[in-house]
Amino acid sequence: MSFMESAVLLAWVALVLLALGLAGLLRQVTVLTRGQAGGAAPAGGSPRSTRDLVGFRLPAHGELASLVEPGAHRTVVAFVSPGCSSCAVTLSGLADVADVRAGSVALIAVSTGSCEPAQDNLAGAGRCIAQGRALLEQLHVPATPYLLALDASSTIVAATLPDQDLDLTAWVHRARGALNLTEEQ
Repeated sequence: MSFMESAVLLAWVALVLLALGLAGLLRQVTVLTRGQAGGAAPAGGSPRSTRDLVGFRLPAHGELASLVEPGAHRTVVAFVSPGCSSCAVTLSGLADVADVRAGSVALIAVSTGSCEPAQDNLAGAGRCIAQGRALLEQLHVPATPYLLALDASSTIVAATLPDQDLDLTAWVHRARGALNLTEEQ
């Protein structure tokens, strides 16, 4: 094989590899675009967007049923990980919300590991479920910290991936919804 034939063959191999790479990139862009535009529901193991979770009703029995605080008008569930600094800030912020302190909104932390760090951040304002990775995976929660608000009928009414700019008090207040007159008294 001459030098020229080798160069042409190598150029064709490079073109094929570039075409395959471009096809993969276009596929990823298509998947991301569908996810942002509210396209098809996510596959079995992929994370759900907040749009996918809101309106989802948890089953009445099984592990997911433990996420609703019995008798609470609203329950805020915070998925956290031990050693996660933003999780600690989020839990501390939620524990300081007046609705949580007053008891009109129940607070549950679901830790992927031990509950000791979460309990310290909750400061008695809620309870913690340890070793909750299975719950996280069942809901396809994308990351920690992640917040869900559940109504009394176990339906997710709000979900968010909090950042440092999120006003937790306003989020809990919006997620709390209207209270009945008997609950306000």
